[in-house]
Amino acid sequence: MIGPAAVIRIGMLTTTACAALGSTGAAQSTRSLLPSTPVSTRFAGFAGASAAMLGHASSVFVNPAGLPAVRVASLEGTYSRLEDDRHYVMGAAAARLGRLSLGGGIRYIRFEDGAPEARNLESVIALATHVRGVAVGVAANYFSVRDDRGVMNRTLTGDAALTVAVFDIAALAFSVQNIGRAALDGPGIELPSTVHLGFSLNLIDTYSNGRLLATVEQVWGDDEDRGRGGGTRVGLEGGAVFYGVGLVARVAVGPRTASSPFSRGSWGGSLVLGRSAIDYAYLARKAGGARHFFGWRLTL
Repeated sequence: MIGPAAVIRIGMLTTTACAALGSTGAAQSTRSLLPSTPVSTRFAGFAGASAAMLGHASSVFVNPAGLPAVRVASLEGTYSRLEDDRHYVMGAAAARLGRLSLGGGIRYIRFEDGAPEARNLESVIALATHVRGVAVGVAANYFSVRDDRGVMNRTLTGDAALTVAVFDIAALAFSVQNIGRAALDGPGIELPSTVHLGFSLNLIDTYSNGRLLATVEQVWGDDEDRGRGGGTRVGLEGGAVFYGVGLVARVAVGPRTASSPFSRGSWGGSLVLGRSAIDYAYLARKAGGARHFFGWRLTL
C-alpha cells in the first residue's frame, strides 16, 4: 500500500528532477494561455476559485490532494469558445482504489487559422493518498505550445498539495503549482509558479434538499509585479435538489489580472441530474462582451 510518505517522496523526486533540468533561455521562452484560463465550467463560475472544491476529476489540474474525495470515479468535461475564435476543451477522469487515488486530464486551446499560434496543450497525471481526513497529492504536468509554422515548445513541471477535510462539511486546501520547469523542446514555456490557499464550507447539511456552499481562495504568484497569478477569489453556491434533480446557482468575484482577458465577476449554475450535472458559467470580458463555458460532470 502506498502511504502519504511514499507520495511525498515521489513528489520530491519529480520536482527535484524538474528543478535540476531547469529552463534555460527563459528570457526567450513563450507563454501558454492555459494558466490564465479557468480549468472547468464550475471553477469558471467561481471566478477561478478551485483549490478547496473537492471530489471532481478536474482537481487533477489545481489540487491533486482533492482526488481522494472522489468515492469511486469521476468524469468531467468543459468547452468554451474564447476570444479571437479560440476553442477551449478540457477532459479529466479520476478513480479511487482504496487509499490510492489516480487522475489524469487534458486541456487544449485551438487557435483560428492564420493566428501566430496554432495550439496550447496541457496534460496532467496525478497521484494522491489519504489518512482519515488528511490527503496529500502530487502531479506531473506537460505543456506544449505550437506556432503556425509548426515550431514546438514543450515544458515539464510539477504540482504538490495538501488537503484537510472535515467530512463533507469543510475543507482547507494548500496547493503549489508549477514547481520547477524543465524545457523539453525549444527555450521552453513561461509558467508562473503559484501558491493557492483555499477554504470551502457547506452552510447546509449536504444530505438535505438544500445546497449552500461558500469558498474563498488566496493565490500568490511569482510574477505578481506584472499582474499575474495573485489575488483573492470569493464565491457562493446555492440551490435545491429533490429526488436527485435540481438547480444550483453560483456567483463569485476575483482579481482582475493583466494576463487574463476576463473581468472580476462571474456567475453560473448547474442542472443536477442524479450523479451527473450540466454546468454553465458566464465570464464578462474587460474589453466588452462575455464568454460562455459549458460543462458536464459525472461522479460515482
